[in-house]
Amino acid sequence: MARSGRQPAGARRERTRVLLTTEGTYPFVVGGVSTWCDQLLNNLPEIDWLVQPVVAGGMRQGAAFQLPSNARLEPVIDLWGSTLPPPRFAWSGRTRPDLPASLALALLGWSADPENLTSELTWCHLHPEAVIASFRRRGAWRLFVEALREIVDEPTDEVTPGLKLDTAAAVRCYHAISWAARAASFPTPPVDVVHVTAAGWAAIPGLVQKRLRGTPLLLTEHGLYVREAYLAAARSLESGCARFLSTRIARGLARATYHAADLVAPVTDAHRPWEVALGVPPERIWAIPNGVLSPDTVEPAAPGKVVVSVGRIDPLKDVQTMLRVAAEVLRRHPDAVFRHYGPVSPGQDAYFAQCERLHRWLYLRDSFRFMGPTSDPRGVIRGANLALMTSISEGFPMAVLEALSQGRPVVTTLVGGVLDAVMGAGLTAAPRDVFGLADATCALLEDPRLAATLGARGQARVRRRFTQEGMLASYRELFATLASAPGEAISA
Repeated sequence: MARSGRQPAGARRERTRVLLTTEGTYPFVVGGVSTWCDQLLNNLPEIDWLVQPVVAGGMRQGAAFQLPSNARLEPVIDLWGSTLPPPRFAWSGRTRPDLPASLALALLGWSADPENLTSELTWCHLHPEAVIASFRRRGAWRLFVEALREIVDEPTDEVTPGLKLDTAAAVRCYHAISWAARAASFPTPPVDVVHVTAAGWAAIPGLVQKRLRGTPLLLTEHGLYVREAYLAAARSLESGCARFLSTRIARGLARATYHAADLVAPVTDAHRPWEVALGVPPERIWAIPNGVLSPDTVEPAAPGKVVVSVGRIDPLKDVQTMLRVAAEVLRRHPDAVFRHYGPVSPGQDAYFAQCERLHRWLYLRDSFRFMGPTSDPRGVIRGANLALMTSISEGFPMAVLEALSQGRPVVTTLVGGVLDAVMGAGLTAAPRDVFGLADATCALLEDPRLAATLGARGQARVRRRFTQEGMLASYRELFATLASAPGEAISA
């Protein structure tokens, strides 16, 4: 074992350096996770932040957030890019035709040791010039297919046997494995702590840095990465093999992240059973709920029937159920108005087109309008009588907290940590329960006094339990604890 390259124990630490790795969110995309990232960077000025986004398909279209002076943007890791990171060592000419197969076994195997995946990713980091060459070596594809067959035939009581491999799915998996290798090959700066924002692709730089430098790794889970991969597979029209492989990749990345993380800080205790089941010791889980600023007084809602929703247009937000809820509410209250604020998630243009077709089919016209992104979520919520959320998966949604902080009741699906936030301050229904959500919305529209009472309770609950100051204090304590811990690294 070799000591980390960080400051020696007992040395005076001027400022803590934290590498924040994001996945398709901050600083390029507006949303709850990006808002949370922006809160940390702007309100923990004693930390020097280095932000390294992991994106796919050249997603960068300009930053949606301006980084503060104590933060800088590191080179973006583009999984689908064609350029290689700059060489850091003299190339020996060595390649490994077994690399794709070894990565597949370590990433997709049901009983694979997470350490094996980290070892393979570390090799990619140390030999960046050999990564693509290894995937193009003669024999690499044959070894990879043999590994896939071994994975499919792996005996386990928890997986239904009999899956048939298909070539198209195998090719896509080959590409995905190469993305993992490519992400690992990028350089990362030496820091005191790596803060990972999702137990997926964004964790790869942290896995490598912990192995090589002994850098402590903190994981904050917003949505459950594995669960959301399963939900996406359930909606997918792809082959059974393609769905099998995509969910195995998500599971493998999550298991490796859980195994390596020094601390896991989910935004809700509702994630704990999944994390424990996938290998996190309970004593390493410390839930830190999101927090928001709350005004001193509640601005009463103007008379009316304005329903606002704030969030990305994405299948996980289940905008199609929201449209159906609006149609049912408008059948009973034709004077109601629905306004949705939020951007289309990257890669979800086809989903938005489906939502627009459903909007026309339901004949909602101007009663339900897609307003696009907003730079003032608190303002649009203050202009509403209640907030609506129809997600099928959430962590601890910022949109709900923002609504409660402004004294507006919420109608929401019962997912993730929503119940802990909404208890006594709103009404809930099961995901995709159109009539349950519509009944709850109508109940609040028909009884303004009840809506005002729930809204006041919500603001009091936020000020008591979910303040931005409390959230920041918890992270400040975690960073101080992790940065002062001795780091060990495995010699290269």
